[in-house]
Amino acid sequence: MKRIPLVLLLLFLVVAAVLSGCGGSVRPTNWTGLVVDDGVLYLADLDQVWAFDAETGAESWRFPRDSSAGSYGPFYTIVLVDRVLFVTSYERKSTGIFARPPVGVLRTLDADGGYLVWGESVERPGEFVAPGAAANGMFVIGNGDGNVYAFDAETGRQVWEFSTGGRVWAAPLVLSDTVYIASLDHCLYALDLATGGEQWRFTAGGAIAAKPLVLGDAIYFGAFDNYLYELDLTTGEERRRFQGGNWFWGEAATDGSTIYAADVNGTVYALNAETFQERWHTATGEVVRLGPVLSADGTLLLVGGDEGTLYGLDVSDGFVLWSREGEGQLGSIAAAGNMVYISRILADEHVQAFFVENGRLAWVYPEAEE
Repeated sequence: MKRIPLVLLLLFLVVAAVLSGCGGSVRPTNWTGLVVDDGVLYLADLDQVWAFDAETGAESWRFPRDSSAGSYGPFYTIVLVDRVLFVTSYERKSTGIFARPPVGVLRTLDADGGYLVWGESVERPGEFVAPGAAANGMFVIGNGDGNVYAFDAETGRQVWEFSTGGRVWAAPLVLSDTVYIASLDHCLYALDLATGGEQWRFTAGGAIAAKPLVLGDAIYFGAFDNYLYELDLTTGEERRRFQGGNWFWGEAATDGSTIYAADVNGTVYALNAETFQERWHTATGEVVRLGPVLSADGTLLLVGGDEGTLYGLDVSDGFVLWSREGEGQLGSIAAAGNMVYISRILADEHVQAFFVENGRLAWVYPEAEE
């Protein structure tokens, strides 16, 4: 399959967003997810869900056991909560001789063995594109049908749902008794965790596809109107905004004193958290919709380019210390200890582990055949 030039792809996204109000045929990009915990890397990798030794890459288990099991997948996101993995997929279900339209599926797996936890999976009409979040015995997640759902984390029983005006591609942030979640309808919502009742909403000038970031009494997020916003966490009132060179697609990061964000032009920005003024910016030269992610020691920013390159930037000045190219598009990034892990989409190498200090490859799965 020939690769669509990124310029044409972005043009398509812009046109589709304008025609549909960002609620129509624009497609998300982060199709695979990974999480690292207690020395284990868990990967939702389209066909299967995997568990690897995070240090060596040795496989611990996979779900389903048979990669040709046609009733599952493709798998998208993965979240670990109290030794239970909440995994989403997009599956076509059959009813007798008739095939139903694909549905988003949420199921739970035992993190130690990959066995099903819930008796039945949860199905909803749209895709569960972004990971969910758990708190107070509930699991909250957005869906491509425009709704935000809250389920009982132990049983999968739905507790509430909240309807937005567009598809929900952003992961929620749960803080105390409030859920903060964005929609492609241009709004960031604050919802009551127990009931799903709306506390406030803020309307930006473009769609929002990123999980918000909280620092102190402020909440930050970027939008498809080229702005990075700072709002009052309690009221949702705008405090300040910063203009980038293009859409802000990925979520922002912080080390407590600086806010880091990247626009889809590939420019990474560092802003003073107190003044919201730019400290530095660096152009990667590649479309960026993934990251930045801080390394575990806080010394590097890890950024994923659409051409398949992983960048390691010095947080002090944005200097690119190293970069590693590869096949396919990057699906997700996770940092733990002295390592950074990435998943790749439509590539021979599904997951790679690098040493953060110099970007040297530690292991890859699957290994290349000799």
